[in-house]
Amino acid sequence: MSWLRRLLQPFTKPTEIKGHSRSKLSLQAMPTVKFDPSTVSKSVKADLRRNIELLDDIEKKHVKQIYELALRSKVGRDLHLFCTGLMNMNIEGMTAGRAAELGRSLSNKAKAIIDRERQASLGITHAIWMYANAPCMKDPRHPVAADVQRDSTHRSANGNRYEISKGLFVDGKWIWPGVEEGCKCCSRPVLPGLEE
Repeated sequence: MSWLRRLLQPFTKPTEIKGHSRSKLSLQAMPTVKFDPSTVSKSVKADLRRNIELLDDIEKKHVKQIYELALRSKVGRDLHLFCTGLMNMNIEGMTAGRAAELGRSLSNKAKAIIDRERQASLGITHAIWMYANAPCMKDPRHPVAADVQRDSTHRSANGNRYEISKGLFVDGKWIWPGVEEGCKCCSRPVLPGLEE
């Protein structure tokens, strides 16, 4: 049967497995990753505070509250806690979408520093930039010129080796994967003695 004919056939309801109910699934059986608060060093906290202070749409009187909320939410890894707390602050103009965007952004920036520090503590000095094959844009549905430029340069950075302490020189500045707004890139550490 051709793929087109299979595509046009009416869908049938999948058969249910007897004795199985979604309501019986236990969340306790779900694997989780434990957060180690010792990874939040002074440099991570300083960068987090600086990134919050740089937000144009946040009044200065809210910076301390948002900073403390980000730390309580495991530096933004608990996105639900962060967004709920941010919405409860009654910041003028704060929407659920903007709260989620802030949580992801702050979390990604903190995670990039935590990863660099962890790699340095293991003696890893270099990494390979990995483009995520997802647009490095704030809103891929409505990209602006800066988003298109960022995505293009991050795509071209794919596979480039860089020094972890410096970053990769892209578009006239030193950057790390996952740090710029909307960046979904990551890195692959180059292990000493196992270099390509």
